[in-house]
Amino acid sequence: MPSSATITAIRAAQSGKLISHKMLTACASMSATAKDSYLVDKIALFQCVIFVTICKYTLSLTTRFMKYFLLVLVFPALFGDKCGENRNVVPICVQHKIDSIKAEPKWNPPAEVNEYVYNKRHVFLFTSNCCDQFIVLLGGSCNYICAPSGGYTGKGDGKCSDFYEKAKHVKLVWKDDR
Repeated sequence: MPSSATITAIRAAQSGKLISHKMLTACASMSATAKDSYLVDKIALFQCVIFVTICKYTLSLTTRFMKYFLLVLVFPALFGDKCGENRNVVPICVQHKIDSIKAEPKWNPPAEVNEYVYNKRHVFLFTSNCCDQFIVLLGGSCNYICAPSGGYTGKGDGKCSDFYEKAKHVKLVWKDDR
């Protein structure tokens, strides 16, 4: 078994071989005769492993955060064209007119209300309850616009003769199915 003097001499010789350019640049400089230099190397390696792990974790968090952030930005953009609109809402005055028609006996032909876009406005076309009566076109606040058809001539009141060419049908609002 080697003596303690031999171990001390070997330790001093091994410590003398520690060269600063072999150390990691992130470590603090140490003297050439440092005691337990292998611990310094282990600490430097441990620091590098921790640094790489933190960087990797931080980058993955940043990537995840960016994915969710982009999702939050893109989702409203995809569905933003319908923002603030509810297509099933009928103006109150139109609903009152429908309710008044429901209170009467069933018309022949059955009553219908259709929504159109005419001259960049949403309008409602009410059918008539019998022959030779105007089919009435009302605005969103139930103001009379015109009668595009019906009457004795079948051509309406002549105030909107271009209605059927220019109007775009949106939907059937209500039909009396009693």
